[in-house]
Amino acid sequence: MKKIIILMGVPGSGKGTQARKLVQKFGFAHISTGDLLRALDADPNGDKEDKTKLAEMKAGRLVADDLIYKLAFAEIKKNLDIGKSVILDGAIRTVEQAKKYEEFFVSLNLGHEIIVIEIKLSDETSYNRLTKRKVCPACGFILPFSKENDLKIDCPECGEKLIVRKDDNPETIEKRIREQGNIAIEPILDYYREKGELFTVDGEEDIDNVDEEVVKLLL
Repeated sequence: MKKIIILMGVPGSGKGTQARKLVQKFGFAHISTGDLLRALDADPNGDKEDKTKLAEMKAGRLVADDLIYKLAFAEIKKNLDIGKSVILDGAIRTVEQAKKYEEFFVSLNLGHEIIVIEIKLSDETSYNRLTKRKVCPACGFILPFSKENDLKIDCPECGEKLIVRKDDNPETIEKRIREQGNIAIEPILDYYREKGELFTVDGEEDIDNVDEEVVKLLL
């Protein structure tokens, strides 16, 4: 099994859901850029320069790539050093970032330990899923939309009340799809495709079928 698993896909494709399933099955480490930034924000002893860059992000500016690399690479190496494979979920947004991560893995002699799995989903399905899904504010569980799920009010993982996120509105979702949809991620997929590291599963299928196909690629 590969040590570096990179999940790619448009918003709503189920990257986070599949990452959590893999963590439960195999004990992988799930590296989330958002979680790392939130941890830095909450740490009173965090590096002052890092916190300044984070404050700039919260003021509406883009997060400096070097801060992302610093936080993510340290967390990745920490888990690799204790023998865990790592999952990157939505961490790579540009070809330049893909190259930087690749350089980092090669520096650890892990260039041959990378698998990239695209969970393929149309932009139309992405829009429908994001505008109708529910999330748990406590544990981050995402409940995808279905007629059955539409009636559920409690998180099946921790029991907290499910909510519809404020940014899951049509205008915001349309913007996210323009910035992170299929046209936007295709250059990154091409990069990994040319390296022979890219595999694709059908994200239009239900969660369990996608999980089964992802596991087949890993084993």
